[in-house]
Amino acid sequence: MADAEVGLQRIGAYIVTQLLNKGPTSSLYLGKQRKKDIAIKVFQTPLVTLEAKEAFLLRAKQLKKLKHRQVVEIHDFGFVQDADNDEGDLAYLVLQYLPGETLRQHVPPGRRIPADEVKRRLSPIASALHYAHVSGIMHGNLHPGNLLIDPNDNTLLTDFSFTLQGLPFSPAQESTAIPYLAPEQLQGHPTAAGDQYALAVMVYEWLCGQRPYSAAEREQLLHQQTHDPLPTPRSLNSDISPAIEQVLLQALAFNPDERFQHIQAFADNYLRALMGLQLNTETKRDASALLTKHAVVNDFPRTPVKSVDGEPLPDPHKVYPLHVVPGPKNEVKASPSSAETQEEEITPRGNGKATRILLDNLPGKHASSTVPPLPNQQQDAANSTPKEPEVLDELDHASSFFQTSESRLADIITRDLCQGGILSQSLPGYEERPVQVEMATLVAHSITQGTPAIVEAGTGTGKSLAYLVPIVRSGKVAIISTANKALQEQLFYKDIPFVQQHIKHFDAALVKGIGNYVCIDRLESERTGMQFFAKNRDFTRLVDITNDPDAKFNGDFETLDFQLPADIRSKVCGDSDQCAWSKCNFYSDCYVREMREKAARAQIIVVNHTLLLLDAAMDGFLLPERDVIVLDEAHHLEEEATRSFTITISANSVTTLLAQRMLKDHTLLSLQDEASKVLNNTWDRLNLVVDLGFKGRANLQSPIEEGLKLATVITDLADSLRKQRPKDLPEKESQLYDKLLKRTQNLAHNIRTVFSADEPGKFVYYVERVVSGGQRGIQLQVSAAPLDVTEWLKERLFDKCNVICTSATLATIGPNPARPEEKGPNFSYFRRRTGLDPLERSDVIERILPLAFDYESNALLYIPRDLPAPVYGAGSDDYTKAIAREMYRLVKLSKGRAFLLFSSRRMLDQAFDLMAPHLDYLLLRQGDMPRIELTRQFREEKGAVLFGLKSFWEGVDIAGETLSLVVIDKLPFDPPDDPVHEARVAQMKAAGENWFGIYVLPQAVLRLKQGLGRLLRTRDDRGVMAILDTRLYTKGYGKLVLDALPPARRTASVKDVDRFFNEEPAPF
Repeated sequence: MADAEVGLQRIGAYIVTQLLNKGPTSSLYLGKQRKKDIAIKVFQTPLVTLEAKEAFLLRAKQLKKLKHRQVVEIHDFGFVQDADNDEGDLAYLVLQYLPGETLRQHVPPGRRIPADEVKRRLSPIASALHYAHVSGIMHGNLHPGNLLIDPNDNTLLTDFSFTLQGLPFSPAQESTAIPYLAPEQLQGHPTAAGDQYALAVMVYEWLCGQRPYSAAEREQLLHQQTHDPLPTPRSLNSDISPAIEQVLLQALAFNPDERFQHIQAFADNYLRALMGLQLNTETKRDASALLTKHAVVNDFPRTPVKSVDGEPLPDPHKVYPLHVVPGPKNEVKASPSSAETQEEEITPRGNGKATRILLDNLPGKHASSTVPPLPNQQQDAANSTPKEPEVLDELDHASSFFQTSESRLADIITRDLCQGGILSQSLPGYEERPVQVEMATLVAHSITQGTPAIVEAGTGTGKSLAYLVPIVRSGKVAIISTANKALQEQLFYKDIPFVQQHIKHFDAALVKGIGNYVCIDRLESERTGMQFFAKNRDFTRLVDITNDPDAKFNGDFETLDFQLPADIRSKVCGDSDQCAWSKCNFYSDCYVREMREKAARAQIIVVNHTLLLLDAAMDGFLLPERDVIVLDEAHHLEEEATRSFTITISANSVTTLLAQRMLKDHTLLSLQDEASKVLNNTWDRLNLVVDLGFKGRANLQSPIEEGLKLATVITDLADSLRKQRPKDLPEKESQLYDKLLKRTQNLAHNIRTVFSADEPGKFVYYVERVVSGGQRGIQLQVSAAPLDVTEWLKERLFDKCNVICTSATLATIGPNPARPEEKGPNFSYFRRRTGLDPLERSDVIERILPLAFDYESNALLYIPRDLPAPVYGAGSDDYTKAIAREMYRLVKLSKGRAFLLFSSRRMLDQAFDLMAPHLDYLLLRQGDMPRIELTRQFREEKGAVLFGLKSFWEGVDIAGETLSLVVIDKLPFDPPDDPVHEARVAQMKAAGENWFGIYVLPQAVLRLKQGLGRLLRTRDDRGVMAILDTRLYTKGYGKLVLDALPPARRTASVKDVDRFFNEEPAPF
C-alpha cells in the first residue's frame, strides 16, 4: 500500500489520517471510526493462499477475545487489496489507539532502574501475560518495543506474534525482538514458558543495564545460550539481593521445565524476594498441570535438535543446573502466618481472573478509576483534597495480593476504619463507628472462611464501607447487588469513589440491563431512515453526544444531562431480541460491550437484584465470575425473585411479535391473520369470564380455551418461520432470524403456561388491569407467578457462591427452629423464605448489630389507644375520618415536615381530601408527579407534608429537620386478596403451618421497620414516629411487634408529642 496521500485513503471501513510508523514487516496508521481515534496495523507481506488467510483469521479472532486493561485491544481485523500485488491481500488489525511511548523509549538501553521500580513494570506485564496464557494464547514476540506506556504511566502489552499460526509474516522477524527470544523459540518450538524467559531478559536488562547475552542474531544468540555461562546479576549490580538474583536466574533457565510453573509465579516470587519473604520455587516440572485445562501446554519436542553449527544441543528435557548463587536458598524466612498461608491466593482461579485482580492491586500499582463522573452530580469525596492514604507497611499494603489470613485482614480493616487509621488521617473530623468496624470484621470472616453471612445493620452503620473495605483489601472479586437502579448509582458514584480515593485503588463497574443503554445500531437506523425522530431536538442532541469524542458518554441514559422522552428512548435503547452482538456493524462502538468488558476487568461489579437473578437463571452467563456476592437491601430478595420469574402475557406482547418484519416476510399470511383474530377473541373472553372488581386483579381459576388456541397458532407461526428460513442470509440477519424464531417459540410456551392454569402447586395464575406507558386506555394482562422461590434461590444462588446478605431490616419476629429457646427478633423468616433454611445451614454467620443512633434521646414512638381498629367495607369511612383527624393533629404539632404513609391508595386519597382544605403547608401526594420530583420538592419546601404509599416506606433519605414526623396508618399486612399472598397462605394452611406467625406477621414487621426507618437518617436527627393501629395493644402479637421496633421513648399521649416538639435539644 502506498503511503502517499494517506489522508485520503481508507482501509476497509476505516478512514486513514496519518502514517505513524513503517517497519520491515508492517505499517501502523492513525485512523478514525465515528468519534474515536484508532490505530490500524497493516502487514506488508501479502497473503495469497486460502490457508494463509484462514490462519490469520484464526489468530486474529483469538487475540480479539483478550480483554484486559494491560492488553491493547483489537477492535476488528480483515483484508485489503494489495495495490502492488493482484494475487494477494494485505491483512490488517484495528487496534485501540494509545498516545504515549514504548517502554524501550521510556527506559533506553544501558539505563538501570531500581528493583522496586522494576516491580512496578513487571507486575502489570505478568498480569496481562498470565491472563493471555490461561486464555490459551501466548505472546511469542515480547520485547520493550512492544510494551506501551500510556499518558497515565500504565504499561500495556501489544503486538502478539502471528508466526504461531504458520503465517509468512511476523513482527518477531524484526531485529528488536530477537535478543529476548527463549532457546526453544529460536529452535522453532515456542511455548508459554518462552514469554516468561523474554520477560526475565527484560528484568535482567533493567536491573543490570545490559541483556544476559549480547547477540542480536538468531544463530549467535542460540549459540551463546547453549554454550556460554550466563553472567550472574549481582556480578553486574551489587545492589541486587541474592533472593532477587535467584528468582531471575530461575526464570532464565535454559530448560523451560526448570522455570517457574507459570509467568505469574515469576512475578509473585520477585515481589516476595523484594519484601524478604520466603520464595516458592516450584517449577513447571514440579507442577502437576499448567494453570488450568485451558492453558497452553509445553509442546517442546522430545527428539534431539541440532544447533546451527551441527553440534547436538542439550536435551531440553534433561535437568540442567541453574546458574545459582552460593549460599542459602532463601535468605529470609517468614512465619507460616505471613508466608505459607499466602500460597493459597496466588493460585489462580479456573478462569485466571481473580489472580488478575490481585495483581492489579499490587503495591505501587495505582490504577485509575473506571467510574465515570455523573453529570451535574457533586460527589462527597471530591469536595476535599485529602492526602494520599497512609501505607501501613509493605506486607499490609500487599495484603490484596497475598492470601490474607482472617486475623491479618481484620487487623488491616480495623486500622483503616478506626480512629488514628487511614480515614481519620485523611478526613478532618472523622469519627470511628464501632458498629461499622464490627460489621467489617464479620464480612472479613465470611470472605476468608467462605461462609454465608446475614447482617442487620441499621441506618448510620455505614454498611457500604463495612463491606467494601474488607472486600477490596482481600483482593476478592465481588458482585454487589442492590434493590434498584437508584441505589446502584448511589453506591457507584458516591461510596465506591470514596473507597478508591481514601482506602485503595481498584476497578469498579456499574452493570445494568441492556435496555438502559443506547444502541448505536438502532440510533443510526432512526437517523439514516429519516424517521420522525430524526428532526427532534432531543434526538439530535443524543446523536451529537454519541459522536462527540470528548463527551465521555458511556451509553447509560441516566448519565445524560437531559431527559430523553420515553417514545424516543424505546426506539433507540438496547433490545436483546434485536441485538446481533458481535455480528453488528457497530459492535466495536457498542456501549453494552464496553460495559461488559469493564465488568470483566473489575474487582467490584455493581448490579441490581433483577439482573443478578437473571444471571443466576442463566447459570452465570451475564456477569463475570465472582468470589463473593453481597446482597444489599436483601429483604427484597423473595419479592424480586417472585417478580423476576413471573410469566406475564399481554395483548401488546403478541401484537409486537406479529409486527416484526422478518416474521411478516417469512411466515404464511394466513397464519398471521389467524393469530390476530384469535388474539382478539382471547382478550374478549377474558373480559367476560374474569371479574376484576375495584382492585383490578383476580385469580384465574380454570383454563381459557381461547388462550390455549392462541398458543397453538403462535407455535404454528414458529414452525412456519423455521421452514421458510432463507439459506443465504448475511451473518447479522441470520443471527437476528434465529433470535426471532426462539422468541416466537418462547412466547408460544409462555402463553400456554399462563392460560392452562394447570399447575396450582407451582404457579399462581391471575389477571389484572394495568395502564401501559405510551398507550391509551387500560390493558388486561395474564400472569403466572411462582408460588415458592426458596428452592430456586438455594440451588441457583446460595449453593453457587458465597453470599453476604445485609439490610437495615432483616430480623423480625417469629419462631426460630434452630434455637427455639431464644426469644426476640431473628433471621428465621428471611432464611426460610430465601433458601437458607436455619435447620439445613447451621454454618451461616448471623448478627443483629446495635443501632448507630440514640433513639432513646432523639425519637419518640407515639401509639394512641383511643382510635378505632382498622375497618374494611361498611364503616370504613368513619375509621378513615378518625385516622385523618389524628394525622391532622400530629401534622399541626410538627408544623408540617411529615411523611404520612398509607397501606392503600383508597385510604391515602380519602385522608388527603379530608385534610387538604385545612392545612396551609405544601401537600404532596404520590401519583400527582414523579417520585423524584416529590422528593425534591419535599426537601426544598420547609414544612412540606408528603402522602405516600409503598415506595416511600423505604429508599428515601431525608436528613435533618426537613422530616421530623413519620406517621403510619396501620400495620402493613399484605392485602388478603392479593393472588400471590393468598395462594401462599392457602398452601401453608393446607400443610398445617402457622401461616400468620411464620409468614404474615414477620413480613408486616419488616415493612413497619422500613417505614419507621425514614425518620432518623443522621446522628443529630430528632423526631416522632407514630403508628395509628390500636391492635398493638389489643392483639396478642402486639408486644412481639413492639419489642422488634427501635428503642425509642414510647407514649400513648399526644401531649408528650407536643412536649417533644417544643423541648429544646441539648447542644452537646
